[in-house]
Amino acid sequence: MILYGCTSSETITFDQGVKRLNEIDEKFGADMKTPPNSTEKINGLLAQITGFAAANKDMPLSLKYLLDFKIKTLEAELLHIEGWQWGRGSTTDWGFGCRGGSARILNSSKIRNASAQKGYEALEALKSLIEEFPKEVKSIDLGQKDALFLNAEYYKTEEKARGDASLIRNLCKKQIKELNITI
Repeated sequence: MILYGCTSSETITFDQGVKRLNEIDEKFGADMKTPPNSTEKINGLLAQITGFAAANKDMPLSLKYLLDFKIKTLEAELLHIEGWQWGRGSTTDWGFGCRGGSARILNSSKIRNASAQKGYEALEALKSLIEEFPKEVKSIDLGQKDALFLNAEYYKTEEKARGDASLIRNLCKKQIKELNITI
């Protein structure tokens, strides 16, 4: 090993990273499995975790996977919230009008689908962590069951978004054409 001057570079360990992540999560009322309860807190947590990742470029791959999972999960959550910004008007479940609702529902569907896709990206990081670092995963109480649960949730979100968009595309063709909406 070659040392340059009197500097030394310390690499953060997985356990140290998890400890710091837990401290950050606690400030925002979150944990490894549960996001904060507001957009403002999610944005704050996301900024803190992103900053933590940027400040610790030289970290073990296991911690990179965990950070990637956390960041993408929070991004998916933000998109999911945005996709429901119109409440019941974000979906076809409670009825809709083509004239007033088609553009809103198509937009909502697009955002909710993006949420599911971001969630699937988060799952890829979690799956890599589970497969390559089983000891670390066990220490943070995440596992295959969590991956399966999240996969099911993202699949439901994706299917509902697709179903809403399909219904609008099939029933509101005239309004979509009038609004010049590309599908």
